[in-house]
Amino acid sequence: MAQGYRQGAETGLDLDSWHRLVDGFHEAVVVLDPDAVVRLVNPLAAVLFPDARPGAVLPQPGGRRQDLGGGWTAWYRAADDFLDRAGRRFALFSDRAEALRAVVELAPARCAVAVLPGLRGRLEWWRRTAGGEVAVTRTPRQAATGAAGLAAVLDGETGQAEVTTSGEGPWGVSGTGVAVPLTEGGALLCFGGVRDTDLLRRYAERASVAVAAGTRFAEQERVVSALRANLLPAPLPEVPGVRLARVYEPAHAEALVGGDFYDVHPREDGSAAFVLGDVAGNGVEAAAQSGRVRQSLHTLLLVEQRPAQLLHLLNAALRAAGSRLFTTLVVGTMVAVQAGGLRLTLAAGGHPAPLVLRTDGRVDEVAVHGGIVGVLPEVRFHQTTVVLAPGETLLLYSDGVTEARKDGDRQELFGDLRLKAALSDCAGMPAERVADHLRRLVFGWLGTAEHDDLTLMVVQATG
Repeated sequence: MAQGYRQGAETGLDLDSWHRLVDGFHEAVVVLDPDAVVRLVNPLAAVLFPDARPGAVLPQPGGRRQDLGGGWTAWYRAADDFLDRAGRRFALFSDRAEALRAVVELAPARCAVAVLPGLRGRLEWWRRTAGGEVAVTRTPRQAATGAAGLAAVLDGETGQAEVTTSGEGPWGVSGTGVAVPLTEGGALLCFGGVRDTDLLRRYAERASVAVAAGTRFAEQERVVSALRANLLPAPLPEVPGVRLARVYEPAHAEALVGGDFYDVHPREDGSAAFVLGDVAGNGVEAAAQSGRVRQSLHTLLLVEQRPAQLLHLLNAALRAAGSRLFTTLVVGTMVAVQAGGLRLTLAAGGHPAPLVLRTDGRVDEVAVHGGIVGVLPEVRFHQTTVVLAPGETLLLYSDGVTEARKDGDRQELFGDLRLKAALSDCAGMPAERVADHLRRLVFGWLGTAEHDDLTLMVVQATG
């Protein structure tokens, strides 16, 4: 080849002739002169050697090298190299939108458009804009008729088609291109660059796998998000005469939910029902059970307001539903007292005793007892009444607080005494500061160690 360059005038084979020759190769070919200047680039090389532009200095393009003599060299890459590289890039994405962006960015074409079926019979058109961004346009399906030949590929009537477009349309380019199937009911539309339809089809097959995987993952995420929304605790409501605050830290933070739960249900008369509970275990199964308990309580509150009787009904309902996980919880009602403060009625099922912080810093334990809920047929529950003066606080918490293990000494627990002492230090603090203070102390105790579901709720009487 180098000899041909040197003797082009004598042989009649000039640079243009060599260009036509390498354009017919099934491999990407870049030819460098003795100064490492790119002299020839065939269409496939424009894809597989993106930095190889005529006139550019490129000492080591990569790929397979061949000495042409006289200092001239040729560099080759097979189409499979390009496809393997694209496949590895696609494997990085689990998100449908990211996968589609990669499809149009990596396609062996000057301009590529991914056309896919969308919602309600519409089409999605993914393409790279003049600014280099990837944009999506959604149109009625009839828009495909503006690109002659495209509909036959979308309908599965042919495995490839030459497509002619004008600049007016979601494809964003005018001219003649090639369309090949991309997922069921979709197509990859390519303008400029490689005209090798076999390469385009093989590329589209790999892209289809990535898009299908991203679509499945997106659907799973949508379902998980919808289910998780019903499991996440609701924001604390406004209740007359009450300040509310909470700490909610599931053991598996990435899941956002766990076996602990809390709820406050305001009533039209200004009072409210409340609950804080803990399903045995943590993770997804415990979160699902906590969702069932919360929903059952929400329904039972329509027919029963008394805390002890409410726990009896809940125990029966969970057992009838085939509950396999036991639950501990505290339920109660709160109502503002006309003279100021709150009157609380509480019942508990196997749960750590609530604590009351008095204005002078004294911490009292609320003596309310009952068996665990959801397992045994005969369980006794008792209820008691507590009055909070303005500024006094009731603390409900899960055992994840007291059983938090010290960083560096996993045998030592945070414990009841530390919790009472920490709560005593909160005298005079508003509810939000009480919750924040306790959280910082517990997590300071934990350090970087793992922890169980950890939840607390602060109920504070206002003046």
